[in-house]
Amino acid sequence: MTHGSLFSGIGGFELGAQWCDVETLWSCEIQKFQRSILQQTFPDTKIYEDIRELSKPQYVDIISGGFPCQDISVAGKGIGITGSRSGLWGEMYRVIRQVKPRYVLIENSPMLLIRGFERVLCDLSKIGYNAEWQCLSNADFGFDHSRERVYVIAYSNKVKRQAGRIQKRGEIKTIFIPPSKQYSRFPFSKRIYEMPDCEHIGVNDGIQGWTHRVGAIGNAVNPCLAKYLFECIKIFENQLE
Repeated sequence: MTHGSLFSGIGGFELGAQWCDVETLWSCEIQKFQRSILQQTFPDTKIYEDIRELSKPQYVDIISGGFPCQDISVAGKGIGITGSRSGLWGEMYRVIRQVKPRYVLIENSPMLLIRGFERVLCDLSKIGYNAEWQCLSNADFGFDHSRERVYVIAYSNKVKRQAGRIQKRGEIKTIFIPPSKQYSRFPFSKRIYEMPDCEHIGVNDGIQGWTHRVGAIGNAVNPCLAKYLFECIKIFENQLE
């Protein structure tokens, strides 16, 4: 299967896909520092810069994206999905409509459920997608912190029709499989603690770089959880064959 990533950050979804032998053909990330990490880690992946300028990228089986949550999260002003940043969901929806992948992965704050989730579901329904969702935390995967997020797996009507024939026999009921602690590896907190101290406090080439790294990690999707989501899709897909 193939994968395209929107709002890619430092590549949490890309890394999870790689662990599941799913090839990421393209990514899209507007922040320069994050793009530099993507280029270093995934040199063979085409990288786009601004989702607002991205049009009709190459077909992929799966599109993932954690569109901005600043207008949705409890830490923000609560404007919701119509805000200037979280409203970029509209651009993600446009790309999904153009590419028409078999599956869509969405990550966001749990507050999305009351600040715009109906918009997401209605938009997906308009172009022939059904969706399942769960609120999952890093603690569900053996990490020592919560970081709860809502995760959506949407699938096309074609996939639904294929699944319908199998569901009649009672073989599959949901695309989500029970999470297991086997997915826990490389905790982000451990990486932060292992970062060396800066030799020159207050100099831009010291503190600034460290700040970029911490900020990028803080905004990233946990790749262990991303791996779980890709495995859910692959197991579901294999049952359709």
